[in-house]
Amino acid sequence: MRNPLHSEKYQLFLEELKTVRAEAGLSQMELAARMQIGQDVISRCEAGRRRVDVLELALWTHACGTTLEAFVKRLDERIMRHQLPSVL
Repeated sequence: MRNPLHSEKYQLFLEELKTVRAEAGLSQMELAARMQIGQDVISRCEAGRRRVDVLELALWTHACGTTLEAFVKRLDERIMRHQLPSVL
């Protein structure tokens, strides 16, 4: 069985995590300070070495100035774009 930590969809999730932080103009260190956690936790999450639970995701998005709902909507759109066959 394939490890869900390394699935294509989880990789899209990780990309969106990094994107939301970057769009907020935050370094890993700044985001960690806002979330009151260590920078190493942010690094491990973004690298896919640590899972992010829904409560952490809510804190992450709020610390980046957005909402969990907006994040999930963007992630869903990213997944849908990734699944659509390309048109020649």
